[in-house]
Amino acid sequence: MPSQFEYRIEGNGDDLALHVKLNSASAKALVRLDRYINWEEVLKQAQGDPEATHVAERLHTVLQHMGR
Repeated sequence: MPSQFEYRIEGNGDDLALHVKLNSASAKALVRLDRYINWEEVLKQAQGDPEATHVAERLHTVLQHMGR
């Protein structure tokens, strides 16, 4: 099955919407990618930037939930 991964960003300024369309092969690949990311290092690099820290934590959570 060929991978399908499409995204679209809508809006501007502070009001953005991210739409992601992917098939199960791409979803499984994203879950595997989560295992390769050193999240401790990402959070260390984001120290002092609360917005980046929050987004990194949320992204990690989303990727974990995709694996369930």
